[in-house]
Amino acid sequence: MNKAWKSIDLGGEGLQSANVQLARALRRRRTAYLLWLAFPLGAHRAYLREPVGTWLYRGLSVAALAALAFDARIGAALGALLAGFALADLFWIGRRLVALNKRLRMQAYLRPAPGVPAGFRGRYRDDDDEASTPPRAPSFAEQERLLAELERRRCAAKE
Repeated sequence: MNKAWKSIDLGGEGLQSANVQLARALRRRRTAYLLWLAFPLGAHRAYLREPVGTWLYRGLSVAALAALAFDARIGAALGALLAGFALADLFWIGRRLVALNKRLRMQAYLRPAPGVPAGFRGRYRDDDDEASTPPRAPSFAEQERLLAELERRRCAAKE
């Protein structure tokens, strides 16, 4: 999808609207790995919609800083544990990203249709008259005859 179209939402419940919503919701690999650099804040977990992991990272970071102030060995151990989780997340991010984007695609494309609007009766109109409605569009030859007749009338009106 062209980037200019990603910002235009025509509304409704059609495929274009689903594509626009999906383009906004999908998570990008580059962004996830860049946010991994801020792993003590759990930013990559928050980006990948993993709230429990986000708060565990934040809690462990606070605990490591607090422990570092009282006992350097305990603070270093908690910091090493945090770094170990961060290294494990380097492998976890790819799988999580694929699973999350798959779920987002399924939500966008497989959501139930809104159904028929209230009061919709199809192509029926109350003022339809069978006699006044042509059964089909005029053929090319009939259109040519009608145009020729209009031209004759126009010329006759000028004289």
